[in-house]
Amino acid sequence: MFPSRNSLRAGRVLGLALLGGVLGREAGAGAARFEVSGRTSAPDAFTLEVVVFLKNAGDVAASPLDVEGEVFEERSRMRLDKGVGPGESDHVVLSFPLAAARPGQAALILLIEWPVGPANGNAAVPALASQRAYLMLNLGPPVEPAVKLVVPDLSLETLGVVKVGLESADGAAHKVLLRAHPPRGLNVFGPPVEAEVPARGRAEASLQLLRAGAPRGSQQGILVEAQSLGGSEERSAVTTSVVTIAGDPALLPRLRPFLWGAASLLVASSVYLAARGRKA
Repeated sequence: MFPSRNSLRAGRVLGLALLGGVLGREAGAGAARFEVSGRTSAPDAFTLEVVVFLKNAGDVAASPLDVEGEVFEERSRMRLDKGVGPGESDHVVLSFPLAAARPGQAALILLIEWPVGPANGNAAVPALASQRAYLMLNLGPPVEPAVKLVVPDLSLETLGVVKVGLESADGAAHKVLLRAHPPRGLNVFGPPVEAEVPARGRAEASLQLLRAGAPRGSQQGILVEAQSLGGSEERSAVTTSVVTIAGDPALLPRLRPFLWGAASLLVASSVYLAARGRKA
């Protein structure tokens, strides 16, 4: 059952979610962005190791860099103290107990984080940028996911609903456990959701997200994972979606440009009237 060096497939890397700034699904100027790949090995009868390769495709350095992986309800975290510069590559090794693994296809969910400056002007507390990504681990003979996932993009003010469409991938009925994996600034509201997927037709389920610091007007990439339940094999599926955070709903921010204009006009009028009074 030990995985081979070629038994890991890279998933799509999501856009950045930045606290303290606004970044969309693609990194702009002055941002780090990581492309992820990997390979697996089993150094002994008890350990699964995943080598995660990280290439900084952005134009600034990310230092230090923390990488956390979650699979089989186990987590592993490693730090690159020197970070990764723009255009450079490095790797971390994440370790998991092999006893927790089921044969088949499992999703390794990654959270990549690095500091981008002080939070709210407090130098002692760093603001963190984060990026979600995933790798599919084939443990044993390759298998296909049990279900197909469709997750449309959504808009969010404070609390929003992620609509998940599910269809059987092999013409058989399945039960799956749905989880959302957001970056920093968004939290999952409520426990994972179990969904029954019929052999024919489409099922729907909902997950809830709560805004917890994500900047107004930004776009945040999330992962949605369907973990197969029952059976002798793991047949997980992962898809991606983008959450657009609504702009500030308060009236004052929308009126601010007009208020500044009115204040400037009043100041100019006062100066003009004062000048006329001196001439008179």
